[in-house]
Amino acid sequence: MTANPNFFRMFKVSKTFQVSSAQDITKIVTQLADLIETNGGIDGLSVRILLPREDGSGSRARKWGAYLRSGLILALKKRKIRPNLREVRYVHDEYHYGWILIEPSLLDNLRD
Repeated sequence: MTANPNFFRMFKVSKTFQVSSAQDITKIVTQLADLIETNGGIDGLSVRILLPREDGSGSRARKWGAYLRSGLILALKKRKIRPNLREVRYVHDEYHYGWILIEPSLLDNLRD
């Protein structure tokens, strides 16, 4: 999916997580897994994750995003949860990359 940054920057989400350091990742993964688990069918779930954007390759954001994604997949697998979520990545602002996890029907309804 091609992300329209302006649309996603303004998109209202249930919760926003900001990754400021590598130590944040484990805490955020646990919070995300808890949020997904408590929402059962995931109806209406939408979360934004902000990763630091730096000059150069952005390798830190890529690395942290990969750790976060793999950690979340593992945490959900351990809990035997198979969510139906779509992910969208975009440039949030000059300091952050954005990553939205959203229940697909929410996104489809907004785009109609």
